[in-house]
Amino acid sequence: MARIELRDATIRIKDGFGGTALVNDTSISGGQTSLDIDTLAGIPNSSTVVPVGARFTIAGVGTPTLTTFTVTARNNNERQQVVVDATSGNFTLTFNGQTTGNIVYNATAGAVQTALEALSNIAPGDVIVTSPVASTWIIEFAGVYADTNVAQLTGTDVDLMGGADTITITTPQPGGVTWQLTFTPALDAGDLPADNNVITFLPQQIEIKIGDGNLTYTESKEFEYELDRGDLDTVREGNEVPLELNLEFVYEFVKTGTNESTTPVDALKGIGGAADWFSSSADPCEPYSVDLEIEHDPPCGSAEKEITLFPDFRHDTLEFDLSAATIAVTGRCNATQPTITRAA
Repeated sequence: MARIELRDATIRIKDGFGGTALVNDTSISGGQTSLDIDTLAGIPNSSTVVPVGARFTIAGVGTPTLTTFTVTARNNNERQQVVVDATSGNFTLTFNGQTTGNIVYNATAGAVQTALEALSNIAPGDVIVTSPVASTWIIEFAGVYADTNVAQLTGTDVDLMGGADTITITTPQPGGVTWQLTFTPALDAGDLPADNNVITFLPQQIEIKIGDGNLTYTESKEFEYELDRGDLDTVREGNEVPLELNLEFVYEFVKTGTNESTTPVDALKGIGGAADWFSSSADPCEPYSVDLEIEHDPPCGSAEKEITLFPDFRHDTLEFDLSAATIAVTGRCNATQPTITRAA
């Protein structure tokens, strides 16, 4: 049995979130706290939404180590693009069977939004219309259609003339897929990402500063001793035995990096503020688990900082007194031993 004194330790409870994306922004500036992204890949359970509280790094941003950003909000609203190639005339837009009045070929974004909000199935606030260039409109579905994959608009040529005389409607960002991240800290003006730089997502986590506590863990091995005519002959490894943990601590504060109220109990059980956490297990059919990371940083002497990682932990018993800020938990890991690293 090994023991870790937690008075000078920080506990991090982490989920299994991860994956990548690409920066999809050509006008990045210092002080910016949002980025358009594309090409989400490798997200657990084939999810297409980046959770609030997730962390990420951007290739090339941060010296000497990559800056870690925390997602404080994300946009998963559907965005459709309408392009009219004409020099005069009108058109209409139809959404779920409801058709607007005539819209002039070069209408302002406000005029298109007003025409859509006049439909019985679109209320004020359900769409946000912008016009990056003349006769092109980006329609973002919000309000009751937020985070939803909605039906694509259709366009009808009323009396358009000139140009190619066409209406083209596409869906650059489908609903329910994250295409924009809001984050902290702000981008440094002297250290900006470029378009298509790789974004690497890191686990969601809470960080618990310990006031006092103790952690013990037990590694067990099974060996089979075989006899030869009654005498000890050879030894074979038996079944693997899961790593056992016993953790008791008083916590001073819990840090999430965002404003959500995620408690240690939430994180251990995947409920409340951690309801959208992903299991740390790679197998989605297994019960929910988390990774426990203990960083022990002695305040004096020559001892090195030590980080102990207990992967895929599931609690067997859990006792907590929120008024006293104390927690006692026992459980096992789907591993036979922890991973220990040391750094100055």
